[in-house]
Amino acid sequence: MTALLALFATFVGGWIVFNLIGAFLVGLVARAVFPGRQNVGWPMTILIGFIGGIVGKLIFALLGWPSGFPMGFVASVLGSCVLLWIWHQRTNAKGDAA
Repeated sequence: MTALLALFATFVGGWIVFNLIGAFLVGLVARAVFPGRQNVGWPMTILIGFIGGIVGKLIFALLGWPSGFPMGFVASVLGSCVLLWIWHQRTNAKGDAA
């Protein structure tokens, strides 16, 4: 029983690390593609990549576009770019108001 629990914990831990690395890479690519300067650190890059992946894949699913490996990555990057655009608009609005 403990061996099964250890295997399950290893699988879940590996899945979490794999997704964090993937979200970080998606966030980095989106930051490289999106024009302008983003004042975000690596935790926010992971969050933008993770949430951008959800947003992009949801948009692709609603449009009926494919979401396999290459297109899922493209969808994630595009969703992250949308989030960066929103972030950029929000930070510029705060900067202009001050």
